[in-house]
Amino acid sequence: MTTPSIPIIPLANTPQRISPTDISQYIRLDQCRRYLRLRLHERTHGLRFMQAYDVTPQSIPPILTLSGARFEDRVEQQAAAHIGSAIHCADAARKGEDAFIGEHQNAVVLAYARDLAPGATLLLFQPRLQVTIGSWNLRGNVDLLLLRRTSDRSLDVLIIDMKSSTAAKVEHRLQVAFYHAMLDTLFETGGLTQYSITTGVLYRGPSMDAPAPSPAEQIRLANQRAAAQAMFGIDDAYLEIVDDPNAYRAEVATLVTNRDSLAAEVAQARFEDIRFHLTYKCDGCLYNEFCMKWAAEHDDLSQIPYLVDTEKNALQAGGVTTTHELAALKTFRDEQSTDLIAAPGEESRILDLSANRALGPRLDELIHRARRFRSWKGDDLRALTYIPSKGYGTLPASDATIHPNLVRIYLDVQHDYLHDRLYLLSALVAACEQGTEPAERRRTIVHLADAPPETPAAEQALLIGWVGEVLRAVVELAVCDTLNLALRRFW
Repeated sequence: MTTPSIPIIPLANTPQRISPTDISQYIRLDQCRRYLRLRLHERTHGLRFMQAYDVTPQSIPPILTLSGARFEDRVEQQAAAHIGSAIHCADAARKGEDAFIGEHQNAVVLAYARDLAPGATLLLFQPRLQVTIGSWNLRGNVDLLLLRRTSDRSLDVLIIDMKSSTAAKVEHRLQVAFYHAMLDTLFETGGLTQYSITTGVLYRGPSMDAPAPSPAEQIRLANQRAAAQAMFGIDDAYLEIVDDPNAYRAEVATLVTNRDSLAAEVAQARFEDIRFHLTYKCDGCLYNEFCMKWAAEHDDLSQIPYLVDTEKNALQAGGVTTTHELAALKTFRDEQSTDLIAAPGEESRILDLSANRALGPRLDELIHRARRFRSWKGDDLRALTYIPSKGYGTLPASDATIHPNLVRIYLDVQHDYLHDRLYLLSALVAACEQGTEPAERRRTIVHLADAPPETPAAEQALLIGWVGEVLRAVVELAVCDTLNLALRRFW
């Protein structure tokens, strides 16, 4: 086992890098502290630690990147035409304009903010900011920064984050709150005092086939659509102005900028002490493969099917940290019995675990699952092929006498959270022959959408095509018996 080195991150000497998107992703991943720690480590040391651990970063599916890019391009074109005076900072940097080249564009933003004439308006796309607040070097690109000088020479600033999503979410509002804090610091150091900052989220909005909203929701959406049209000339998006920006600014301090912030706590904790749990959310995490390998090598409890985070925490608090320890909590009454009894010396611990409301009702079930898992891993441990009192298993047994020609279909689908639709469908069809699964009776079917599935028709076409091919594979791979022969004739 090659244990990766993830040392404690010192905060006393050099400010550590972090970005608003790092915290936004932390929130989206169910506030996973392990993600945040690995992200901070990467900010300092790069991705070499993953290469050394022989794992690959999980990249964002190109179809999701394409969806976001299309939305942003459309917004930028319409907003620039509506405002009239707009500068794309990333384009200016690519063209080699000196003022925009470098690690950040603080000076450019400050200059425009100072020099804007009374009554004038300027829209900046993707200005890159970098400021130091406390122990942290914050860096990020603001999607839309609207500067407007009033007649009394005060400056109104609107910070907008663009999201190709069906709704504005907490992590989006928190992200613009970070930009708010960064601009406050930048203006303060630059001597700019007369200004006000508003934050908002410009998002794609609900899909056409979404359930009908309530009357109050209809009014809210209508107002946000009107705001997007009035502010930026965009008629197919929604603009939410954050109602209580101070509450989110307070969260910025709690999460990062305070001396005793969450980020500081995570940075200075031993990596092994940071709790985590593998769930479906991990599919969209950069470090998914890292954590899966780590869990396997450390016999982590996340490997137990259907174990939830609260149950894992309760087990760890009770001193059970591995699947081996969970499997050993109880044993069978005798060789013929299916009843579990406390293993010698575990009576007190089982009593404590059983008293936990989150864990107690499922303790025996989880022990059965752990015993089955350890048996599959090669431990000399008796395990049942089913869980007593839990109904029938989802995968029937197959041997020469029971379901000898069983066909199993293993499914995996990928969900586009921006459009709330499926964009990738896959299936493994495995046909048994006299209780075994020959390699020639296995087939993988994978269908990927050609473009982001923005309409019900696109998702429907993807599903129909995939289901048809899966059914054909079942018919073609299954061993011919009376029922299969009838299916073949039907097909």
